[in-house]
Amino acid sequence: MWKDIIVIQFSFEKYALGSCHNGGNSLRKGHNITIATSYKLSQPTTKFRHIFLKELADIFDNEKTNYFEYREHPYLQIYTYNSIGFLASEKIFQNSEFQQLLKFPEQFDLMIMEIVSTESLVYVAEHFKVPLITYTSVDASAWSNYLVGNPAPPSCTADVLSPYTNDMTFFQRLDNTILHILHELYLHFWTLPHHDKIAKQNFPGAPDISEYYQKSSLMLVNSDPSVCEPKPKVPGMIEIGGYHIKPLKPLPKDLEEMLNEAEHGVIYFSMGSNLRSKQMPERVLKLFLNAFSKLKETVLWKWEDEDLPGRPRNVIIKKWLPQNEILAHKNVKLFITHGGFHSTLETIYHGVPCLILPVFADQITNAVRAVRFGYAESINFNDLTPDEFERALGQLLRDSKYTQVAQERSRIMRDKPMSQKDTLTFWVDYVIRHKGAEHLKVKASLRLSWYQYILLDVIAFIIVSVLVIIFTLMYILKILKNVFSRNSLKDKNL
Repeated sequence: MWKDIIVIQFSFEKYALGSCHNGGNSLRKGHNITIATSYKLSQPTTKFRHIFLKELADIFDNEKTNYFEYREHPYLQIYTYNSIGFLASEKIFQNSEFQQLLKFPEQFDLMIMEIVSTESLVYVAEHFKVPLITYTSVDASAWSNYLVGNPAPPSCTADVLSPYTNDMTFFQRLDNTILHILHELYLHFWTLPHHDKIAKQNFPGAPDISEYYQKSSLMLVNSDPSVCEPKPKVPGMIEIGGYHIKPLKPLPKDLEEMLNEAEHGVIYFSMGSNLRSKQMPERVLKLFLNAFSKLKETVLWKWEDEDLPGRPRNVIIKKWLPQNEILAHKNVKLFITHGGFHSTLETIYHGVPCLILPVFADQITNAVRAVRFGYAESINFNDLTPDEFERALGQLLRDSKYTQVAQERSRIMRDKPMSQKDTLTFWVDYVIRHKGAEHLKVKASLRLSWYQYILLDVIAFIIVSVLVIIFTLMYILKILKNVFSRNSLKDKNL
């Protein structure tokens, strides 16, 4: 029996679970899919129902935003991403087609929703009276753990916004703990109250957000042991990292010829879909062009303009490039990337080492982790210098250990009992079959309030108990001292 599923995508990423490119393909087997997304279809489709969230698309228009100019400390990024989540949630509710969808609440069997400070949208599942599966486009993090009661001790679990691995020094653990506390404070004193207002504006009869925001039946986590450090995950967290990687398609003829004929190999250069290379500072552009002109390798660069002034002969530019197919080609020796999570998964899947130039958000953490694993070198984009860039480039091209590690990581990623797409499909069907899969929830954790979860009540009780015992002992000692003093005076008088 076919099931009806609604998918709501929030992310910057085109390859988020709800994207029409891949998520829909993974879910369509046996399902009727309605996808609400900020990405517009290039052509109409009858394969699924598509709701274009234009209001949301306008927020993430990378033609209007130069992400290379983004400068914020991780402490401030928590505020920024929460604010974006508020705005995105409001814009989704304002969409006329989405509003029309809400008028027919009995039409779905399941809802899948990406979660990044978008808790007010969780009530849509309550409105439809269906189980909810949440999805996060990165590994388990402060923005997802609390929804399913997943433990994340800051002593050994680096925050997604921090520039650390899980093996931290004292001061790194201190910094990471401050980030953890800030996430908790924002969540309970700002984020949830704000989303409660948004939900009640759109559903006047909605209860307090505390009654439903943790009702996720399952969380799909875009992580994989090949690129992520091991960390705690409750049974209701399922790893599907790499689900977006499609079977290879034939390369365009000109690209295939170029890749095949590159005598000294190819360096593939792409800063992803949100960071547009043509917007990078002139200083950095000249740095790249000068460094590439000294190479014997061919550089294939995703460049979103018609021309690149000063381009060396060994640099080939294209507005769009089939990244998956390029990374799979045997002549590709190196990937220069911003370190986005999907790009990291793809480069490891194909066993290609990389030079990561992170700009913001999880890109920095991804880069630190990749360097530690041994398949990458990294330089923060804002810290680029000619000497450092050429040193890292030369080291990656000369030393075969980076390729060996990348290929070993690729074997780890591919060694699974079933594909990530099949895993995704299985667990979606599992939640439907078991009517919400309540048995996977860590209910003891979810029932606790935030201060109980971090044991503030227990710590307070211990402190008060110790103080009571200390003061009681001091009082008894004081009484005994007075008694002994009086007895001593009596003895002297006698």
